[in-house]
Amino acid sequence: MISFKNLTKKTIRYEIFKKLYKKIFLKKFELSVVFAPPLLMTKLNKTYKHKNKPADVLSFPLEKGRGEIFLNGNRPNLPYLFAHGAFHLLGYDHETESQAELMKKKERVLFKSLQS
Repeated sequence: MISFKNLTKKTIRYEIFKKLYKKIFLKKFELSVVFAPPLLMTKLNKTYKHKNKPADVLSFPLEKGRGEIFLNGNRPNLPYLFAHGAFHLLGYDHETESQAELMKKKERVLFKSLQS
């Protein structure tokens, strides 16, 4: 199940995020997606990543099979940021070059599959 909360003043269409969710989470996964303004993204980034700037995307695993993604609603390419955050929830990261390449490859394959 996926749910959305839009805290920005922008209109956001959720269809692409639902499609991505179905392609990324092949097993049952409860996901909350929050479209947040830059001020909130800065506060969260400072609290959890110790960076005093607005994050593009932040992923929070809550418990097995549940997670939350915060997206900076002012950023372009929100579907890509959503996918990136979702892959983090599944355990992918970019701590090493090989892990970063694997994550990028999965993202490319995902978006290529949407075009067909």
